[in-house]
Amino acid sequence: MHLRPFLLSILLSLTTTLLHAALPPDATTFLDEAGNANDDYVRQSALEKLAALPSLDDTQRKEATSLADFAKRWNGSSLKFYGAAMRGKPYRALGAYDFGVATDSPLKPLCDFYRGRMLAWNLIENSNVRTNPKDAKWFKDEAVASFQRTAAAFPKNEAARMYLGEALPWGTIPEKIPTAPEWATLQREQLERMAAIIRWWITNRQREDGQFGGGWGDDCEMWRWWASVLLGFDDPQITAAQLKFSRSAVTRPHLKGGFNTEILDVEHAAEDTTDNLVPLMVLQPDNEKWTQWGLRLGTFMQDIWTGKNERGHTQFKSFYFSATAAASQPQRALDVIANVGALHPALLAWQKTGDEKLGTQICTWLDTWVDATARAENGKPAGILPASILWPEGAAAGAEKNWWEPVKPGGYMHSYYVWPSVITEMTDALMLAHVMTGKNSYLAPLRSMASIRLKYLKSPPQSDPKPGTESWCGAQLAPRHNANSNTGGLVKTLARFKALTGTTEFDELLSLEGSEFVIRTDESGRHELEAALRESLGALRVNFPGFTSEVRSTDRVMRFVQFLAQDYAFDEYKGVMQPKHELLYRMVTGDKNAPRFPQMAVRWLTPPKDIAALVTDASTTTFTAELFHFGKDSRDMTAELRQLKPGSYQASLTIDGNAANLPGNRLNIKRGHFPHLPFTLPAQKLSVLKIALIE
Repeated sequence: MHLRPFLLSILLSLTTTLLHAALPPDATTFLDEAGNANDDYVRQSALEKLAALPSLDDTQRKEATSLADFAKRWNGSSLKFYGAAMRGKPYRALGAYDFGVATDSPLKPLCDFYRGRMLAWNLIENSNVRTNPKDAKWFKDEAVASFQRTAAAFPKNEAARMYLGEALPWGTIPEKIPTAPEWATLQREQLERMAAIIRWWITNRQREDGQFGGGWGDDCEMWRWWASVLLGFDDPQITAAQLKFSRSAVTRPHLKGGFNTEILDVEHAAEDTTDNLVPLMVLQPDNEKWTQWGLRLGTFMQDIWTGKNERGHTQFKSFYFSATAAASQPQRALDVIANVGALHPALLAWQKTGDEKLGTQICTWLDTWVDATARAENGKPAGILPASILWPEGAAAGAEKNWWEPVKPGGYMHSYYVWPSVITEMTDALMLAHVMTGKNSYLAPLRSMASIRLKYLKSPPQSDPKPGTESWCGAQLAPRHNANSNTGGLVKTLARFKALTGTTEFDELLSLEGSEFVIRTDESGRHELEAALRESLGALRVNFPGFTSEVRSTDRVMRFVQFLAQDYAFDEYKGVMQPKHELLYRMVTGDKNAPRFPQMAVRWLTPPKDIAALVTDASTTTFTAELFHFGKDSRDMTAELRQLKPGSYQASLTIDGNAANLPGNRLNIKRGHFPHLPFTLPAQKLSVLKIALIE
C-alpha cells in the first residue's frame, strides 16, 4: 500500500479543519467559497461578504477587509498594481508582500494564492530574475510552496492546481474532415483557439482608451502573438481592437513630436512607435499618415541619434535616446544590435516608397555594421556581427572586457542586449538593404555567419565552447524558442532571403535547422511541420486561464509554460511545450520570421474560422498557397498580395488538382499598392492558388 498519498490526504483534511476552527461557522462558508472559486470576481464577492459578517471579531474583520480590498484591486486596478510597493526593494521582497493578514490567520492560504501568482508572473516577466540561477530557483520554489498551501486548504481551486502542473483542458476539438490534409486540421484548430484567447482579452480586459491593463509599454507588444490571426486574416472584432489600441497609443503627448520624449534604452524608447506604427502600417496600408511617420524617423536618425565616429563611419551615439537627445554617459555610448528596432517603421516606409534619402541614411548606417562584422577586434571573431560598436571610437567592443556584452552582467536588460540579442532584426535589415539596392556587400555578414553556423553543426565541439569564440557564436546562432523569439535564429533571415530571391546558396544550412523554422513541402518536411503543429496544439488545448485571466504581464501572455519548465530552465522550455504562434504566422502569411518587422506575402481578407492556409512559395515574382475551407458551403474571400514587385501577373486556382474558374485572373501591380484578388473556395476540398509574373 502506498502510504504517502493516504497520509497526505489526511494531513490536508486536518489542515483545512484546523484553519476553519478559528472562524465562526458562517465565515467558514464564505472562506471556502472564496478559496475554491475559479473566478476572481466570485472570490472578491465572497471575501466582501465575509468581511461584512457581524460574527467576526475585530482582528478577523480587519484581516478580511484588507484581503477583500486586495482582491478588489486585483480585479480592477492595473494588472501589476502590487509592484508599486516593491519599487527600490530587492526582487525577493515581493515574497514578503503585506496583505494585512497574520501568518497564523485562517485567511493565510488565500493570501498564498495571490502571493504565488505574483511570484510566478514576476519570474515569467523579469529576465534578470529568470536568468539568475539563485533568484530563479527561489521564485519558482516559493511560488510552488504557496500554491501547495492553497491547494491543500482549497482543493477545488483549479488555478492553484494548474500552477502545480495539472493540465486543464478547454474548448472543443472540431470534427475531423476526412478530405482535409493533416497540416490543415492541426492549423485550423489552433487559429480558432488563438482567436478565442484574443477575443477574451478584448471582451474582458480592453478599456475605453484601448489599453488591456498591463500598461502601454507591455500592452503594445500583444499584437506580436496575435499576428497569425490579426495580420494573417481579417477578423473585424480583432482588427478593430488593435486599431483602437494603436491609434490611441500614438496620440499620447510624449509622442507628439514623432518619437518618445523620454531618454530610455532602445527597447523601451522605441516600443511606443515601433509596436504601434508597424501594425497600423500593415492593417491600414493606404493610410499615408502612417507611411509619412515612418519616413520621418529618418530625420531623428540623421539629426539626433547618429553621427560620424572617429573612423569616419556613421553609427548610433548611444542605445539610450529620445526625440531630442542621445544619452551621453560613457557606459551607454554604444550602438547596439537592438537599435534597429527603432527603425522598423522606417524600413517598411522605405520598402513601400523607395525613398532615396531615407534609403541612403539606413544604408550608410548598415555599412558601418558590415565593416565591423568583417574584422576581428577585441576578441570578436572575424565574420561575426558585433554586439555593439563603441562611440565615438567605432570599435567593436562591449561595456567592459567582453565584446558580447553591451551591458555588464547583472545590469539592466543585460539578457536582452547580450549577443546575439535580437540579431535577426539586424540581419533582416541587411537582407532588405540588399534587395532594395542590389549591393552584395549587405550579404557579407549573412554569408560569414551562415558559414560559421554550418561549421558548428557539421563539426560540433566535444565540450561547451568558451564564450566569445567562433565556435560559441556558431552555437548561439541556433534558432530559439525563448522569451525573445528574435534572438539567435539566423536561419529565419536566410529563409526570408531564399523566399524572396529563390537563391539556393544557403540550402545546406536551411535543411539542417528543421521545418518549424524553414517550412519544406516535401514528404519529410511536411511530417516535421505536422509534428511541430501537434506539439503546439497540445499546449493550446490546456490551461486557458494561463493565457487569459491568470496573466499579470501582458507582454508575456504566451509564456505561462515558462513557469512549468523543468530543471529551472525557464528560457529553454525543457519538458514543456509552448504555443507556436510564430509558426502559424509563417504558414498563413508566407513570412519567414517573427512579425515585428513583417515581410508578409499575403493577408487573407476573411475571418480565421473554418479555414487553413499554407504559403509554399512567396518570392517577389511568384506566389503559391494551399488552402482548405472546412465549411459545408463555398466561401468567397480575397487575397491581399504584399510582396510581388511591380508588373503584370497571371493567377490560377486548382481544386483537387483540377483547374477552376478564376475571374479577374490578370493582375497589374504598382509600387506602394497591394492588389486584391477575389476568389471562391469550395467546401472541404484542397485548393491551390498560384500567381506568376508574365514574362
